Amino acid sequence: MRRAVWLLGTCQCILWGVLYYSFSVLLVPMEASLALSRTAVAGAFSIGLLAMAVLAPVVGRWLDRDHAANVTRIGMALAALGLGIVASAHGATTLYLGWLCMGVAMACLLYEPAFALVARAVDDDTYRVRALAAVTVMGGLASTVFLPAVSVLVEELGWRTTALLCVGAIVLAASIMEVWVIPALPASSVVQTRAPSPRSGTWPRHMRSLVAVFASGTLASMAVTTLLIPLLLQREVAPPVAALVLAAFGVAQLPGRIWLLRGRGAIPPHVLKTWPIAFQVTGLIVVTTTASPWSIAAGVAFFGLGSGLHTLSRPWLIQCLYGVAEVARLNGEVARAQGFTRAAGPLLMVGAATVSSASIVLLGVAGLLAITMPLAIRLPDQS
Repeated sequence: MRRAVWLLGTCQCILWGVLYYSFSVLLVPMEASLALSRTAVAGAFSIGLLAMAVLAPVVGRWLDRDHAANVTRIGMALAALGLGIVASAHGATTLYLGWLCMGVAMACLLYEPAFALVARAVDDDTYRVRALAAVTVMGGLASTVFLPAVSVLVEELGWRTTALLCVGAIVLAASIMEVWVIPALPASSVVQTRAPSPRSGTWPRHMRSLVAVFASGTLASMAVTTLLIPLLLQREVAPPVAALVLAAFGVAQLPGRIWLLRGRGAIPPHVLKTWPIAFQVTGLIVVTTTASPWSIAAGVAFFGLGSGLHTLSRPWLIQCLYGVAEVARLNGEVARAQGFTRAAGPLLMVGAATVSSASIVLLGVAGLLAITMPLAIRLPDQS
């Protein structure tokens, strides 16, 4: 099972890299090739993110009924189809159709289904959080690995050929999932024998608090990625240094996950309930109240550490509060709120910064996160 968990994480790295992060590299060459505005091209990606958000609870219900293998197969097929359509696009219609397919694929393939597979296959609570950490450590490497790789491929081969090569990466991930991962991660006997919840399809107690906590964390991440570089440029930081500071965000998400992965014994509940919020709030305060690019980089690193723990805390909290019989559906409910926030966040942040300033918006987001701290503290350690 240990090998299957690491291979699942490897597939998450491939899928996040190809389906999510590759867009930022493909955006400019697609804009020039298709003679579309940048807003029009970015709208295709937003359509995909919205589709992913809308379908998250539906996919979760399929996973809770032990349809992981079929969900994965459908997702892989749609991912390959969507990339193929994008590679052959000559206008907005086919581009949007391709990214719509990829959005449905993301709902079937990215973290939520992977979390469900682990949660339903692992009985031991301590090993389950280690397994989730392993998956997120590998998934967290996606931007580090694929942004430069896709950039080189686009430079050498063009964006259309690069998109077709990404189809090959999808086929590789599909093969790994089919041969080694899914057969090794069946639902445990505890899950298989558990009766359906009488409240299935409704939101259980504490669910609104979870949605508020995690949607706020997602909004904060979108605020940092959207506003940080404009803030640094406004402070006369050189563009390469500004990009380096933002890069600290992705790298800093890994240490907390690695610490949980390599730790011994049970995870103290407050670590995953309150530490992510505390690190994020601290990081945002440092970013908005200091002037040196290196002190800002330290603030971004603090924020990234909290963001990395935040990703891991969601599946852990949900399985602690509600068990694993409906873990995929409930993960999907929270993921839907996060997905809508992720899709709307950049527009909201840019609009707010236009009215006030990037510093004030980031400080306001820190205040919003701080408000969610009491909600996190009041969450019980288990059902």
